[in-house]
Amino acid sequence: MIYALILAGGKGTRLFPLSRDKNPKQFLKVINDKSFLRNTVDRIMPLVNKENICVVTNRDYIDKISEELPEISRDNIFMEPANKETPL
Repeated sequence: MIYALILAGGKGTRLFPLSRDKNPKQFLKVINDKSFLRNTVDRIMPLVNKENICVVTNRDYIDKISEELPEISRDNIFMEPANKETPL
């Protein structure tokens, strides 16, 4: 059984000015009319059952991820305990 864990909690500060607190990189539509997050899920759906796709994010983005990925159970969206952001 294959699982996928998508890390989607960062603020994407390196993509400023496109990426902002309210619209971080995982929600940006740069490549096509879909967000980076949506494109990622679409790519892995042929390989992983939707029940086995999990997303880790921060408190601020849980609702937005639920809206963006309605096929992913809310039980599979996890809140990271603290935002650690990758240092520059």
